[in-house]
Amino acid sequence: MAVYGNVKVKVFIHAGNPGIETGAVGTMARDIKDHVDTLDSTNNKVISITHTQLNGDRILTMVVGGA
Repeated sequence: MAVYGNVKVKVFIHAGNPGIETGAVGTMARDIKDHVDTLDSTNNKVISITHTQLNGDRILTMVVGGA
């Protein structure tokens, strides 16, 4: 059985507004980019990024990183 001790999961909920990675903090594009930057090493690779639509215009994003 594999050991998953180094897995990191972060969940974001944002309004589904268009944005860019250099936009304001608190926007989906910027927050996800900032979090992915914290995983950018050989020990914390991005494993997956998934999205799902919630009620209204909100979008849930889950970022999974680890070794």
